[in-house]
This record gives sequence, C-alpha cells and structure tokens, in this order.
Amino acid sequence: MPCTNAKYIIRRPVLVSLVVALFAACASTGPPTDRAAEERESRNRNVGSEAKWQESEFVLPPYPKNTNLLQARITGLASFTFLVDTESISIGEDGVVRYTLVARSASDVDNVSFEGMRCEKSEYKAYAFGSSDRTWSLARNPQWTSVSNPAINRYRHDLHRFYFCPNSVPQKSVGKVIAALKNGIPLSREVYGLPYPGER
Repeated sequence: MPCTNAKYIIRRPVLVSLVVALFAACASTGPPTDRAAEERESRNRNVGSEAKWQESEFVLPPYPKNTNLLQARITGLASFTFLVDTESISIGEDGVVRYTLVARSASDVDNVSFEGMRCEKSEYKAYAFGSSDRTWSLARNPQWTSVSNPAINRYRHDLHRFYFCPNSVPQKSVGKVIAALKNGIPLSREVYGLPYPGER
C-alpha cells in the first residue's frame, strides 16, 4: 500500500499539470484565422481615399478675352494683378476647380496659365501656359503642388482659401465664385466666417 500511494502522489501533480496546459492551449488557440486575408484587408484600409481618387478628364478652354477677366483681391502687397477668366471656371466631380489665371504686371505684360485647384489637398497644377500667339502650350509633366503656405505662393493660397475652396471644400457652383470675384468680397466671408483678404 505505501508504494501504491507513493506512486499516486507522484502522478497526480503531473496529471494536473497536463490538464492545465491543455486548457491553456485551447483558450489561446481560438478560431482559425486567415493571416493573408487579414494582411490584405489591412493594406486596403491603409490605401485610403488617395488611391480611390482619380482626376477627371477635361479640355482646354478658349484663350481668355479681356472682357471675361475679373480681378481677385489678394492679401498683402503684390507686383502683379491677378485676374480669372470667368468663362474658364469649372468645378469637376473630382473636387478640382479649374480656371484660367492671368497674372498681369505693372507694364501690362500677361502671364497666362490654365490650372486646377484640388480643394481637399490644398494643391494646384498648371496644365498649360499661354503663348504670345494666344494659343496654349501644354505643361511638361505637370505635378500637384501645395498652396498651403502663403509665404511661398500667396495668390494661389488666397484663390484656394477665399474664392475656390473655402475650408478646402469646392464651391457649390461656378456662379458663386463669379459673384465673389465681381463683388470683390470672398464668398468664404459670408458662408464660412473667414476674414476678408487684408484683414487681420
């Protein structure tokens, strides 16, 4: 009897340990998962809206006429007058406001460009530039460039903030943009409470 009891005492801790280990393994295992599927889903989530966004197709507008140009008030001092061709303004389904911009020097020399303003990203792209024969020359490898820093690109920053994309949202209609340009009052003041250009 003593030997039997001794064997029993020795085996019982071993058996208990095996049972505990078995339960721990079952609890930690859980239902099977597809690791590859999880990784694919994670990559898809990380891609975000940037990958989903696609720039809309467009056509170059007619070369601007002086009768269709409206001045855009710009903050700070500028050696150029900036005018927008009202006939060229469009608001695309891609959230890009497209327009022809004329930067006119004090000696009446015009620098003309057809551009797009991507409101959500606060970026612009120059698609084409005006030539002396009043035709367009396509830009080489145009890229989106930030307008968020007014110290670097003040007039495009102001066009984005006050006229085309207040709060980085495209205006609801071309008519509202034109009205703001005509009145010299940024639409963003009335709708979003942003200050006039030049106000502190």
